[in-house]
Amino acid sequence: MKDKFLKIFTFLIFGIGFSQTPISLESAINKALDNNLAIKDGTLKVQYQEKMQRSATVIDPLMISGEIGQMNSAYVDNKFSVSQTIRLPKFYNSQKKVLAEEYKNSTLQLDVHKWQIKKEISLIYNELKYLDEKKKLLKKADSIFSQYYKRAELRLKKGESNLLEKATAENLRSQAELQLNALEKDREIALQKFNFLINDGTFYQNDKEKYAVLDINNLGENFSGNPIILKQLEQEKNIQNAKLLAEKSKLTPSFNIGYNNMSMYGNGADNKFYERSARFHSGMVGIGLPVFNSAQKSVIEAQKINQQIAENNYQLGSLKLKNQYTQNFNLYQKLTNEISYYQKTGLANSESILKTANNQYYNGEINYLEWTLLVNQAFEIENKYTDRLKELNDIIIEINALKSEN
Repeated sequence: MKDKFLKIFTFLIFGIGFSQTPISLESAINKALDNNLAIKDGTLKVQYQEKMQRSATVIDPLMISGEIGQMNSAYVDNKFSVSQTIRLPKFYNSQKKVLAEEYKNSTLQLDVHKWQIKKEISLIYNELKYLDEKKKLLKKADSIFSQYYKRAELRLKKGESNLLEKATAENLRSQAELQLNALEKDREIALQKFNFLINDGTFYQNDKEKYAVLDINNLGENFSGNPIILKQLEQEKNIQNAKLLAEKSKLTPSFNIGYNNMSMYGNGADNKFYERSARFHSGMVGIGLPVFNSAQKSVIEAQKINQQIAENNYQLGSLKLKNQYTQNFNLYQKLTNEISYYQKTGLANSESILKTANNQYYNGEINYLEWTLLVNQAFEIENKYTDRLKELNDIIIEINALKSEN
């Protein structure tokens, strides 16, 4: 275990220096569900609540007392008593109900943690693939601008151009290098987050499959709310209802039963003389009535407010989920149209612009300023497509998560 944590700590500081194992999204999610610390914490809370259910029937302590002194006459007698307070079954059942509802809530909270981990890993995985795609574009740009710089440098030596063309070429190449270095740092950060969520001591990276539009599940305008989140919010209502019944049960009477055993040295009421060895017995039954109950009634009234809060949270949560889905649905439609344009027309235009600009520049038909504008325009189209593809995949991940039932 110590070695595992040492590996993780070392990776978080020097992560890029280690080899990284490719992993699919599905495998990454499965490993995170087995090893993620938040999931383990949720599992422990479930175990805690499961054991707490056995504490529902807490019986008051058995009271044992003793007396010695002149209780019956001038002689010294002794007495011991045993008493026990018990409550009606309604009281214990209400406490048991609260613990049972809290146990159910802990299992639902664990489901919510798993749901959140799945979505978070999917989003980071998409970010890693996006950064890989951006890296390809930057390397492509770096290659073109490096060739351009060499050509500009050669033209300057031959006297065919001026320092401005060479400075422009050098600036374009430097900008591509800077962006590439910044992207590498962004990818390191994303990888650290990714491996922190998986948490199994091996350092993973995303697979190198083609970056494409993700599949979407059950798309439609009708959406009633995510069942995982709504179940957990509904369970909060159940807990508050159970707590209200538990507080009300505290106003029920309690009962006390007892047994007394004492000596009575000397003449008794029957005019007989009793030695110290003689023992006399008695029983006791009592009832505890909550006469002074204003404080408990205040607790009950306060708990009714907690009921209203839980109900309000459910309504608010349901409304937020529906609003989030509607926004994502509209964004999905918008981004799908944009992606369709780029795939059908935009990317082809980019390749055409880049190819034509290079040919015309090398043939002397356009100058370096015109070439720069055209090349940047071509790369801007490809960059926008990649950016929109990431946004679309993020939205698809959000929609799939909202529609998810497990």
